[in-house]
Amino acid sequence: MMRLSIAVGLCAAAVLLAGQAEAQYRYTDDKGVSKTAQYKLDVPMRYRESAVWIGPTGVGKPALSQEQNETRQRWDIYRRIGESVSRRAPAVRRVEAVETEKCR
Repeated sequence: MMRLSIAVGLCAAAVLLAGQAEAQYRYTDDKGVSKTAQYKLDVPMRYRESAVWIGPTGVGKPALSQEQNETRQRWDIYRRIGESVSRRAPAVRRVEAVETEKCR
């Protein structure tokens, strides 16, 4: 009997303490009532375009921090430089250039 009461108590505590996950998207329906949803897929199709992100921001979230945006911009610049260099020099000349650098 003691084990049963402990199990019931733990289950009741888990149910009472476990709240709903924080809502991430907010949208307004046809009646003007503001509603929230955890995922954008949970928002009805006709309201998805107007749904607004209200959750936390950071890595893996819709909005990136300033530092992450700067890092992404740097990597884009490096990628573009690499692409322009590869377009400018044919592959054979690049191999020759590397070989002449090794010989020096």
